[in-house]
Amino acid sequence: MLPALIASALVVLGAPYVGQARGALQSAFPEHYRSIVGGSVALALAAALVSAVARIRRQPDRSAAAASQPVRVRYALIAAAVIVGGVYAHTVSSGNIDQDLVELFHFVEYGGVAYLYYRIWQRRPDAAAIAFPACAALSVGVADEWVQWFVPGRIGELRDIWLNAAAVLCGLLISVAMHPPRSLAWPRHGGARVAIGAAVSALVVAVGVFVDRVHLGYEIHDNGAPVFRSRHDAMALAASSAERAIRWRDSPPALEGFAREDQYHSEGLWHIQRRNIAVGDGDVWVAWNENLILERFYAPVLDRGSRWSSEEASRMGQEAERTPPTAQYVSDAEPYPLYVINRATFRLSTAVLAGAILWLCRRRGPSGRARTP
Repeated sequence: MLPALIASALVVLGAPYVGQARGALQSAFPEHYRSIVGGSVALALAAALVSAVARIRRQPDRSAAAASQPVRVRYALIAAAVIVGGVYAHTVSSGNIDQDLVELFHFVEYGGVAYLYYRIWQRRPDAAAIAFPACAALSVGVADEWVQWFVPGRIGELRDIWLNAAAVLCGLLISVAMHPPRSLAWPRHGGARVAIGAAVSALVVAVGVFVDRVHLGYEIHDNGAPVFRSRHDAMALAASSAERAIRWRDSPPALEGFAREDQYHSEGLWHIQRRNIAVGDGDVWVAWNENLILERFYAPVLDRGSRWSSEEASRMGQEAERTPPTAQYVSDAEPYPLYVINRATFRLSTAVLAGAILWLCRRRGPSGRARTP
């Protein structure tokens, strides 16, 4: 248990500093950065695959668990892990080599975490041997993204939780191939079924809370002004703007390290980045509308060194007037999706799903037939 907990703590608590370490490595070895990161990831994945194959060849049939899982099935599980990892990495590839290499490292991190948790419950005589380590490792993935959302300079989002889940799946496939479980049958004992249901339900709630805090927001419409999405409604944005204008005079927002990220400040930076990209591309209409959003809702963020001079604002305004709009401007500045969903409905749906999972696990026997309490 201790190695798994230590590895989990390192992954979660190290999240605020991974980006800084990566930046330092890139600055120190700009020409070899990709080779160092890519080589490390390739070496770790190759070591895991070689270890798995070596164990199968060395101990093919010595235990009852291994005997119940033929060698060809164990090799097939390793192949499945490689295929799943390769297909997922290819599907979500951004085309940015640096970013893709970092995401591949998730397979090393969470594959290892999944293996450590699997070893804890491997000897369980039922499906808990897989369900418990899967839920534990995925919970670490949710906690990791949650911490990244809370600290400056990192972005935690649902997309990365799915990436962590793919890595956990690959890690479990290899773990089962290396150390076959005693059984994966659905438990007959009601307590064991409830324990599995509780673990899965807790994971569903954790993911639901994460989505609620990170991905649910509002679409801001302000009397024909540019439309954009925010985690706050218009009244909350106005209140935040007034409050930050005063507080930041003496206590500016942290930009890095293990500190609480100011999400209002981060949203303002999204629009500044989008505005500046539009300026670089010569898209005056987009740049002007993003600046209107900033002036109206994120003025304290602009005042931290990003406000246009009066001459520049006048010039951009004149150019924007000469650019006939095709429709009302809708900003796409947010770096990850914000969904306009009623929070009460979402929370109720999450609670119902978690409760249904727990109820079904409690009520269903190994054959799938309803069992009396």
